[in-house]
Amino acid sequence: MSNNCSHSAGKSLLIYPPFADPTWPYVSLPTLKGYLGRRGIQVTVRDLNVEVFSFLTSEPTIAGWRQHLAARFQVLNGRERLSLSEQMEYRRVAEALPLVQQDFGALLTVMREEGSFYDRAAYAAGRDGVEDLFQIMEAVYFPFRYNCNRADHLVAPWDFQLLDSYIANRTSPLDQFYRQQLAGMAAPGFVGISLTFVSQIPEAFYLCRLLRDVFPNCFLMLGGPCVDLMVRHGRPEVVAWILDHVDGITVQEGEKTLEQLLPLLAAGRFPDRPQLAAIPNLITRDPVSGAIQQGPPWVLDLTESAAPDYSDLDLTLYPAPSPMLLYSPTRGCYWNKCSFCGYGFNQSGAHAYREIPVQQAVADLQALQEKYGAANFYFSCDVLSPDYAFRLAQAILDTGLEVRWSTDLRIEAAYTPERCRLLYRAGLRAVAFGVESGSPKVLRLMHKGVTPERIRAVNRHFHQAGISTAWMTFLGHPGEGFKEAQATLDLLAAERKVVDQFIVGAFGLTPGSKIACRPEEFGIESISFTAGDVFRFFPIYSDRTARINANDQRFAQLDTQIDDLSSRYQLDHYPWAGAISTHHSFLYLLRYGQRVFAKAWPRPQKKKQRAGAGKKIHPRFPLAELRQREEQFMGQYLECALRPDPETGLTPLCFDHFQAALARESEKERR
Repeated sequence: MSNNCSHSAGKSLLIYPPFADPTWPYVSLPTLKGYLGRRGIQVTVRDLNVEVFSFLTSEPTIAGWRQHLAARFQVLNGRERLSLSEQMEYRRVAEALPLVQQDFGALLTVMREEGSFYDRAAYAAGRDGVEDLFQIMEAVYFPFRYNCNRADHLVAPWDFQLLDSYIANRTSPLDQFYRQQLAGMAAPGFVGISLTFVSQIPEAFYLCRLLRDVFPNCFLMLGGPCVDLMVRHGRPEVVAWILDHVDGITVQEGEKTLEQLLPLLAAGRFPDRPQLAAIPNLITRDPVSGAIQQGPPWVLDLTESAAPDYSDLDLTLYPAPSPMLLYSPTRGCYWNKCSFCGYGFNQSGAHAYREIPVQQAVADLQALQEKYGAANFYFSCDVLSPDYAFRLAQAILDTGLEVRWSTDLRIEAAYTPERCRLLYRAGLRAVAFGVESGSPKVLRLMHKGVTPERIRAVNRHFHQAGISTAWMTFLGHPGEGFKEAQATLDLLAAERKVVDQFIVGAFGLTPGSKIACRPEEFGIESISFTAGDVFRFFPIYSDRTARINANDQRFAQLDTQIDDLSSRYQLDHYPWAGAISTHHSFLYLLRYGQRVFAKAWPRPQKKKQRAGAGKKIHPRFPLAELRQREEQFMGQYLECALRPDPETGLTPLCFDHFQAALARESEKERR
């Protein structure tokens, strides 16, 4: 915490950091701005996550990367022998050099202009160009990896040492961009950074350090769902480490926290300890004693909410031809029983199901449409209850509001054909279902409260009403054998003509879930973490059923079946068209209908390299062999690094352990 007695009373700034979906503005900070504005408290929102794309695709940035890659290739290619780490980097540099000759300046235009966006070949080429951009970044900033929902190390999880090194060595590809932005900025009195996704961790803390250096008297605060998870599940020293970077941490919901904190800061002096201790959901550290204190818990009554305020954001920056705004009419989950979800055992109250009154929600949507010209909305919430969905739909129709929207819903018998048609008339065009499994046994283990028969019937009701349906499923839930896994894929195959998108993921143990809290009930024998996973995001577990399944040769058939199913669709990863619940997918569904992704699109031809754009490279070291060598090493390394230590209970994987393994392997090769 800053020890300065005085405090800058400048403006209050809320920042959304990279890296996350850049195709639409995330709802959290505009929601806070709307709430505070209604109470006469002014804040400014900056979405750096989208602003950075103009910097990343600019010619000076690309030219700098081109120069770096060429120089690095020349150095490595001139050596007689490469260490293992250098081999990994060399392959990435050699593969990136041809890609960096593209004209990246046109990428955002392709996504923003209607003609090119809805031309499937042009869209696919633009999408591939953005993916190439991230592949180039991976080579320039090796050993780090980036994309629209990733910013991580090649293998090691973010721990204190790795983050400190990332910041101290100015490793971020956005360092120059940040410094340009801060150089012309008047000193703010408060900056809050919304750390929503794990992929935003390195850039959020990078920004914290820069902001502290440039504006030492500013009150810095971190909030958001990702920070909440760090505090709740991370190692005991996590809170103290975060408070080395910021003055305060907001957990759960931040509306009341800012409502009480910002007027105190506006007075021009740093709040004293009793004042800070009384602020709900705020964690701070006393600068004298070092004691960490947390304010009382608080949960928002949604009748006191306000419509999101997107007025600070330039909606034309987002790579899409028309805006789609996020709106959260509910918070929490009304079911709250699923075995694998972190909500079930969370007693904080923040995940209790709450609803904005229907008439208030419709008024919010109407105001957003009138102010920003948006016709498309994504209801960004865990789920709508059927009763709320029907009442909201009827109110939309009664008001004469013309909107198109998508959301997540739970499979329920209440969704009859007639009511699905009501939802369609009210503008619902796409819905994602957490189907999870096609096995009655596994659905019971999950406490889903549904059957395969109900899944089939309800999905058909939506599909026949003209609403695109997407299934989210996964394999590997504890207790699932081959027969149960096969049932999920068989159900998908049987319903393929009425399932418009799908994913088949792999089970991951979620901290705070019923499985994590009562592992013995699900056949989990042990739970551990890697030494580097200080935030406790990625539990490693030993599962009796999984151990048996490992010797079942039939499981190899499942991958083939998934590949066959996928080949019949145009599926893609977030945030592109073909992924579930994305802006781009929704626009394509509106333009081409609910079955637009139910058939694979032809792949575009690669554009020819610009004349004179670069010399043909001649790798001295065979790239295919280097890839094979890396895969072999990584397989052997992870087998060891993910084996729990019987004394500590931790697996040794961390940045230091990985670096030591690389060094040993390189020494072995030199001999």
